[in-house]
Amino acid sequence: MSNGNYVQRNHKDTVFNDLFSDKRNALSLYNALNGTDYKDTDSLEIVTLSDAIYMHGKNDVSVLFQNQLTLWEHQSSLNYNMPLRGLIYYAHNIDEILKAKGIKLYGKKLVKIPGPDYYVFYNGREDAPERQELKLSDAFLVSREGYEWTAHMLNVSRGGNRNLLKSCPALKGYVTLIAYVREYQESGDSLPEAMDKAIDRCTKEEVLKEYLLKKKAEVKLMLLTEFDEEAFAETMREEGREEGREEGRKEGETRVNRLYSKLVEEKRAVDLERAIKDEKFRDTLYERYGL
Repeated sequence: MSNGNYVQRNHKDTVFNDLFSDKRNALSLYNALNGTDYKDTDSLEIVTLSDAIYMHGKNDVSVLFQNQLTLWEHQSSLNYNMPLRGLIYYAHNIDEILKAKGIKLYGKKLVKIPGPDYYVFYNGREDAPERQELKLSDAFLVSREGYEWTAHMLNVSRGGNRNLLKSCPALKGYVTLIAYVREYQESGDSLPEAMDKAIDRCTKEEVLKEYLLKKKAEVKLMLLTEFDEEAFAETMREEGREEGREEGRKEGETRVNRLYSKLVEEKRAVDLERAIKDEKFRDTLYERYGL
C-alpha cells in the first residue's frame, strides 16, 4: 500500500511529518507509546494521506502496524476539537485503505478494518497537563452512551513526558530543535537567524545530527512552514478574541438598550397608574373624551 497510493511528501511538510515518515523513527515512536520493542520496520506501513487525495486538511502521520491504524498529530496550540478531527482523519484513511484493496461495503460479509489509535503531541507555549484524554462525547449536544472516540493529548514541551522522549530519540530531537528556535527568537533573533543557530546547536550537541546535516536546506524550509503556521494560528486566535470582544461590546450595548427601554416602559406604566388614581386627571379625561 505504500507504493504511491498514500505517501507523497512535499514542500508543505513540517519537520515532524518528515521525521516520522521514516519507518525507523515511526517504529521507535510506536514502541515508545506502547511499551513494545518491535524491530521489523518492513512490517510497518506509512499510510499518510497525500495532499492530492485529501486537499482540505490531513493528519500529520498515519501508521498501519499490527492491524492497527495509528494517527499522530503535532500541535503548537491547544485545540479541544482534536477528537472530531481525528475521527475524520481516521475515516478518510480507512476509506483510502479499502479503495486500495478494492473492498466494497455493499456485501453481506463483515469487512474487517484496522483498529484506531490517535495521539496529539502538544508542543506549544501554553501550560497544559502532561496527558489529557480528550473525548468526542464532550462535544455531543445530547448524551449518547456507548459512542466514543478519544484523542490522547501528550504535552511534550517544557520537559513534559520525559520518559516518552527518552524512549524515542527522534521525538526528543524534534522537541529540542523547536525549543531552540523559540529560544533564539525570544532573545531577539529573526526566524531565519534562529533556525540557523538552532540547527547548528543541535548538530554540535548530536541532536538529530545525521538528519540535519543531510537535509539542512529542506529542514529550514519546513521550519519556515511550521512557524508560519504557528504565527497564522496565533493571529487567527487573536482576531477571534478581538471579534469576541467586539461582539461582546455590541451585545452588551444591545442588552443595556433593551434594559433601558424596559425601564422606560415600566416607569411610564407606573406613572400612568398613578395618574389614573389622581382625581384631577380623571376629571380631565371625562371632560376631554366624555368618559
